[in-house]
Formats: sequence, C-alpha cells, structure tokens
Amino acid sequence: MVLAAYQRRKNLENMVAPLVSICIHILVALGLLLFYKPAVPQDASPVVEVKMQEEEIKEIEDEKILEELDKLEQQVDEQPVPQTEMPEVVAEQVAEISEDFGDPDLSNTNDEAMDFSDALDIKANDTPLKISALYEGRSTIGRMNALKKAGGNQKTESAVLRALRWLKKTQNENGSWTADKNYSDAITGLCLLAYLAHGETPTSEEFGITVQKSMQFLADRVNANALPHGTVNEKNHYPYVNGIVAYALAEAYGMTKIPFLRPPMEAALQVVIDGQQTGGGYDYNYKQEARWDLSVAGWQYQAMKAGFVAGANVKDLSKGMEKGVSFIRNVTFKKPRSDSERPFGYSTPGGGSDGMQGAAVLCLQLLGEGNCPEAKAGIDFIDKIVNNSKHPNDSRVQWRDDMWTTPGLHANPLYYWYYCTQAMFHAGQRPWKDWNDHFSQMCISKQNPEGYWSSPGATKQHGIDKWYTTALCALSLQVYYRYLPTYKMPKQAVKVEKTTMESLDDDLGLEL
Repeated sequence: MVLAAYQRRKNLENMVAPLVSICIHILVALGLLLFYKPAVPQDASPVVEVKMQEEEIKEIEDEKILEELDKLEQQVDEQPVPQTEMPEVVAEQVAEISEDFGDPDLSNTNDEAMDFSDALDIKANDTPLKISALYEGRSTIGRMNALKKAGGNQKTESAVLRALRWLKKTQNENGSWTADKNYSDAITGLCLLAYLAHGETPTSEEFGITVQKSMQFLADRVNANALPHGTVNEKNHYPYVNGIVAYALAEAYGMTKIPFLRPPMEAALQVVIDGQQTGGGYDYNYKQEARWDLSVAGWQYQAMKAGFVAGANVKDLSKGMEKGVSFIRNVTFKKPRSDSERPFGYSTPGGGSDGMQGAAVLCLQLLGEGNCPEAKAGIDFIDKIVNNSKHPNDSRVQWRDDMWTTPGLHANPLYYWYYCTQAMFHAGQRPWKDWNDHFSQMCISKQNPEGYWSSPGATKQHGIDKWYTTALCALSLQVYYRYLPTYKMPKQAVKVEKTTMESLDDDLGLEL
C-alpha cells in the first residue's frame, strides 16, 4: 500500500509541469485570437478557400484508397491460389514452351536459392476433382515453375511424358499393370503414383481414363480384401503391397476427394497402423516379433504421411507417425565412425544398403524430422559416398550391368535411387544440385525410345522389371514438383471438410 501511494504521488508530481505548460500555451493562443485580426484583401474570394479544402479532401481520400488497396493486396496474398484445369502439356507443347523455362543454369546458384522448403507449406483446398492446393506444384503452371527453380528442364519433362504414354499403352483392361498376380497390385500403385505426381486425375484429357481405371482397380482390390497374402521366395511381401496401395489411394483421394476412394484408403491405412510393432517398426507379414525391417517400414511411413495429408480418419495415425520417428532415430540408426560407414541399418542398427540410407532420411523428412542429426548423417553419407561428386569415377550411381549382378527386385538400383533422389531434394542446396546434375542426365540417357526403362544388371530378367523400373524412374524425374508437404506441416492445416456427397451419406445414415 505504501509503495502504491508513493507511486501515485510521483505520477501527480510528474504531471504538474506538463499541465502548467499546456495552460500557458492555451492562454497565449486565446490572446492572439482576441487581439489579432488579419487584413483581408478586397479581391479575396471564398473560391480559393473552397479549392484548397477540395484539394485537402482529395489528398485524404487518395490516402484512404491507397490504404484500402494495400489491405486488399494483403488479403489476396493470404488466400490460396485457385487452381484451374488446363490441358496437359503434350510433347509438342513442351517444345513450344521450352524457351520459357529452358535448362536452368545453377552453376552460380547460392545455397539460399536452392532451399526448396517453401514448396512444403500447406494450403488446404478440398474441392472435389480439382488438384488441391496441397499439390499445386502438380498443375501445368506449377510444374513449369517448379522445374525452373529446382533444376528440371524440357528433357526431364519429356522423359516423364514418354513414360506415362508407354504405361498408358501397356495398361491391362482391368486397370492394372503386369500379368504377375503377386506383384500387379503394388506395380499398379506405383504407376498410379506416377500419374498423380504429374497432376493427372480422372478429368485429365490424355490420361483421365487410365487414371480412373487404375483407381477403381485398387479400390476394388482393397474392398474385396484381395491383396495377395501369399509368399514370394518364402518371404511374405504383403506389407509391401498393402503399403504401396495405401500410399497410392491416399494420394488419389487427397488430390481428388472422390468419395469412393475414401473407404479403401482408410481400410488399407488401418492395416498399416494395426501392423506396426510396439517399437514403431515393421516386419514381413506385419509380424509382431523381435525382427524388424526398414525396407518394409519405408512404404508404411510414406502411406501414413499421404493419408495424414489427405485427412484419413484412421485411429492412431498420428501416433503411428510419432512411433515411426522414434524407430528410425533410436533403433535403425548407429552413429558412423567414418564417412564410409552407413548410419542406418536394414534389420540391425547401422550398416544397411545405400537405398536404406535414402529410405530412412526420406521418412524422417516426411514425418517432420528432416533436420535431426540422424537425417543429416544420412544426407552426408549419400553426398560423400553414394554420389561422390568430388570423385565421379567412384560414384555408386552408375547404370552398369557389371555393378548390379544380384538377382531380385531388391537389387534393382532404381529402388535405391528413388529414395536417395527424394532425400537429396529435401536436403536442397549444393547436395541436391550435385545429385540432380548426375542422376537426371544418366536416367534420361538410359530411357528406351518407346518410353520405358529396364533396370541395369540381373533385375532386368524379372517379368515385371519394365513397369517397376519405369514407375521408379518417372517418380524420380518428377521430384521437382511431386512432393507432398513434409517438415513444415501444421496439423491444423490439414483438417478436411466433408464433400457434399459424404455429407449427404451422413444425413441418410449411410456409413462408408
């Protein structure tokens, strides 16, 4: 109380001097008004005063208009840019617009300019059958802008278009790809992802029917619980198939909001969540035992992220993503003692293949931990050892049959490079430029004139090789614009409102 009283007294004392000064100024002003009368010229006219007032009013109004314009511009900048459907760029159109984006000269590009994290921000847009703003880089204009910034060019885009056209020609009547029943679901998922990455939906002029048929095929397979549970080489690959299919359906629903895609998407994602081990990892056949497998886990985490962005209503989805981060950082990782030691393991901590380094890093990026020490260690290994831009002859990124002599799909180097390309893109700056300069040129040079790719080495003997390798190559060359938002993903931004059809189903008491 004493302190408060003292403070009030000090405030009053401090106010005395200003009050006295104000009173004196008021008295002086009143005296001037009483005793001073300015001489008015006889020819003076009130028109002058009126004009001055009009000019002053106009200046005030102009200032208000400018302020309002500034407010409007700010509001426009804050609003998501509406996406309009445009005819897709065909080969002839690519040639016509090549001058607009050309081959970017990144030789003098600084690290700040090679930071692509702004492409990872989320802007929700749930308009059915339109490319959501989450995927705005996949529109025609978005692709061109992304290609300019990230190092793509006419050659990379033309290679992608040739691949999509070859896939269109070789699609089965039921919407799938390949005749191998053990793999057709997974291959169809990868091929659909390649079309989605290019911004293709069922409304697309050139590829709409292809996309529609593949969506329907995968949805029907999940709805019928028909994904293969059998064994291949005595190892159950069901988690691979289900993870890839869930990933494709989640992106399809996220881009289009077509109602029939939601139930199978959520069903496949629920299998992913239910099959996760207590420690956050995965194994063959979704076994809940001591063994874990990073290669299996990679597809589950990609599917989780796609489902999360699409707004899937799946129990414990967020928890599953959090467990995935803990698994990769605390279980698969082993701090390397040298540059040549691989930090992430396949089924034991550390020592995994080159592809597992890319898979672990990418999944950390997708799950929000792209800047953690473990992810940085993986990027460092890919940059210095796998790509080895300082000593190109020692690079492991080489399309040579004598380097890939082990048979089996797991030995296809495109599986490794698919992951590493994405991981390095998210890393940005010089590591991405070095990787992109090497990989994209090599990949384009190895494309068959018909539009497909066949893996180097022993994998090309496998019956599904052309479709598998082509899908992975296309996805790798679409990295400039295909990306789901990753470590700048606020959860509140991905809240999905129901479509008109879904709301009608709820009103009628129909459960999807």
